[in-house]
Amino acid sequence: MNFGGPWTLSDVKPFLYRLFSNPAVLVGVPAPLRQILAFLIAMVKGPSSIRSYRSIGSGSPQLKWTAIQAQGLRSLLPQDSVRVEMGMRSAQPSIERALLLLQNWGADRLVLLPLFPQFSTTTTGTCFTEVRVALQRLGWQPPISEISDWADQPDYAKLLRRSVDAAVNRAEADRNGDSDSVHIVFSAHSLPLKIVRLGDPYPHDVQRTVAAVTRGLKQSWSLAFQSRNGKLPWLAPYLDDELRRLGRLGVRRVIVVPISFVSDHIETLFELDQLYAEVARENGITHYYRTPCFNDDPEFPRVLSSILVEAGAITSPRRAMSEFAPLSYA
Repeated sequence: MNFGGPWTLSDVKPFLYRLFSNPAVLVGVPAPLRQILAFLIAMVKGPSSIRSYRSIGSGSPQLKWTAIQAQGLRSLLPQDSVRVEMGMRSAQPSIERALLLLQNWGADRLVLLPLFPQFSTTTTGTCFTEVRVALQRLGWQPPISEISDWADQPDYAKLLRRSVDAAVNRAEADRNGDSDSVHIVFSAHSLPLKIVRLGDPYPHDVQRTVAAVTRGLKQSWSLAFQSRNGKLPWLAPYLDDELRRLGRLGVRRVIVVPISFVSDHIETLFELDQLYAEVARENGITHYYRTPCFNDDPEFPRVLSSILVEAGAITSPRRAMSEFAPLSYA
């Protein structure tokens, strides 16, 4: 399961409405008012969001990357006893559609695997809620296993560290004899403090990811948060403030590592590659690098497979097909 995005420019305003009408996003706002606010936000933010999506190719590529990741996982599992479907929380193909396909296939058990490494009520939590609501509508109540987070799962941390090391090697190769050191900024999607104060474990999960990836890392590093919306306080330090701070300290080489996303979309291709890159340049950072998301990396489906094995959802894909118990997941 993933959050989804607007696949075309005509999807932008409907997507924004679906996003902000979600009670896990506008927390504490009753339904009638929340829907009105969501409509107003979609109308106000729509034109600027359309410009942003146009700058990255007229839509989010997340659907393409998620489909490739799902197919990669599918290829590692016995297709006679395991069915892999993908569902988006705020876009098509929906979570309910995935569940209907699994029900029609004859699945007798579900494993829910959100593509969010760190748990938040606004991402993984709302996906789980949508599953429960959709199953009620379908009149289907199979046994369910929920994989709530994999923030420091060893294979995930190893793959993310590989991206960091590759970026460090590239930055070192670009030095051309100068003595400027490289600083790494781990960037996580921010979250309103209002939600954090309700007990959301997301900040702790972010720390778990960073701790796992930085083990033995020789370069200096820091953690910052991106994608703040509105004027209310969110998790800080904000990434733009962190880039300004590094610029004032004389840092000239920065590697930004997005840790909340397993595939490229607006937060990486527009925010990190355009907006924050400009902030870096304006503050004296002459070499700005961004590690790639997993996208079509063939190692990432293997990470997902190992997550399923560790959670006890499947046995090792290396075993014979007859050893697998029938199961499926949305």
